[in-house]
Amino acid sequence: MKLKLFTGIVAIAFSLSAFGQSSQKTVEEFLKQTGMSNLFKEFDGLIQSKISGKKSSFATPEQFEQFKTIMTSGMNAKNAQKFLSEYLEKYSNEDSMKQVTELYRDPFMQEFNRIEKEAATKEKQKEMIPYFQTLKETPPNQNRVQQLVSLNKEMRTSEILVKMLQHMTVSMIKGVNYTQPKDKQIDDKEILAKMDSILTPDFAVQMSNQLVAYMLFTYKDVKDDNMNHYLEVWNSPVGKYCMKVSVDAFDYSFSQMGEIIGSSFSVLDKSKRPE
Repeated sequence: MKLKLFTGIVAIAFSLSAFGQSSQKTVEEFLKQTGMSNLFKEFDGLIQSKISGKKSSFATPEQFEQFKTIMTSGMNAKNAQKFLSEYLEKYSNEDSMKQVTELYRDPFMQEFNRIEKEAATKEKQKEMIPYFQTLKETPPNQNRVQQLVSLNKEMRTSEILVKMLQHMTVSMIKGVNYTQPKDKQIDDKEILAKMDSILTPDFAVQMSNQLVAYMLFTYKDVKDDNMNHYLEVWNSPVGKYCMKVSVDAFDYSFSQMGEIIGSSFSVLDKSKRPE
């Protein structure tokens, strides 16, 4: 997931720890301008795909359907959007949010927004494999690679994706666990250990490398000076605030969805116990 903003000249500096509340209108405009309102369009399909991959873990089709129903009732695009907005309304700073929103309207950021949206289209995706094949013979400029490594770090894209996968993985492991007979269930400590065995440090590094590779394709026609300026955006107080509140909002959203799923499975688990 990427957010876009242009730093411009910020007249008033603000603290990253600023706390307050934002109006619904401000949050809606923030989500619209940053593109976050479009992030969950394919979320339900992704969840369905992940759930289907767990089908072989269940003894009966009925158990799987029960698991599927509880997972999708808790983790879905509607809930994700709802809790994202809820966090921003409760815990973001109104003035800071407005500054970020205003900066996103800058022509420089609108151009980067166009570039990123275009790279994600099906037509452009067809060009990706041929592009990567050319890199075998003509490796990318190391300065550009370093720019993109820095961009990934400033945008905290890998961090957001890892947090999302952590919440999804734990929820699914717990879901499968609750459907097992009592003597085969594992405790929370073992569940976390199982998650760590799946989402290893090597996995995080691999994800970062894949994101940088994708960025090579996305920004292949962007000049170095413009890329350097884009990096300055993310390193600015406005950029850092935007990413901090965004990461925290995503974490909150997935935590809340995980709690819904956990509560539903707990009720299911209790209902299976003999009176």
